[in-house]
Amino acid sequence: MDLRDAADALGVHYQTAYACVREGVLPARKAGRGYALSDGDVAALAARRRLGQEPPRPIHVRDWAAQAQALHAAIASGQETAARHQVERLAAGVPVADLCEHVIAPALRRIGEEWAAGRVSIAQEHRASAICERLIAAHARQPAGRPHGTAVVATPPGERHSLPSLMAAACLREDRWLVHHLGADLPFEEVTSLADQAGASLVVLSSARTHMARQAQQAPRVITATRTHLNVLAGRPGDQLHDLLARAASPRAADGNQHT
Repeated sequence: MDLRDAADALGVHYQTAYACVREGVLPARKAGRGYALSDGDVAALAARRRLGQEPPRPIHVRDWAAQAQALHAAIASGQETAARHQVERLAAGVPVADLCEHVIAPALRRIGEEWAAGRVSIAQEHRASAICERLIAAHARQPAGRPHGTAVVATPPGERHSLPSLMAAACLREDRWLVHHLGADLPFEEVTSLADQAGASLVVLSSARTHMARQAQQAPRVITATRTHLNVLAGRPGDQLHDLLARAASPRAADGNQHT
């Protein structure tokens, strides 16, 4: 629907609906000289207004690097409460994709670099990762509204780092996908079998290590050879979560083979 139809559905003036779009309260995409909005998003906002639940106002972060540095300091020293408080403040008005991409991932990347340089022990690296897993899980939201579809998220066989797939799962949930997150190190046949059971249209395989990512690039060809209806996205280290969401929403390539 267009913005005027959305304003009518919400029972507000056009300018009020426009302000909701500008402030990020009501998702919309530019369509010509106006905006296009989904019925589900408008209905979800209307339901919150009826319950007296005003949606959270977006937080505009001026310095993402400083936020990542503060989180790194907390997880490096095992201060989980401090890390949780920082993330909670941001999560009140920041999408999970931004939180993961600009704060959590850079903080963890620095922990990994310090481990490689011998400045952080394996136990300290595991502690930091475990803290971040709990932080992401605590803020994985499933908004109201019609789901885009069902997705299965995992890692390729041999990849034992589950954090990238957890981030992908949390972002897809916030984007109104019904997500089955399988964790790490699953054979392709197990992933596709569960995708069949769940009626999924999307499979996402995330990798933390480059050599695992190369193996994951085989996934679209292997999986779609027998499941031509599936959209298969194989992620690599450094891929952007916002790109994942855009590709997940796009029609599947003609040959069924896509990767992020």
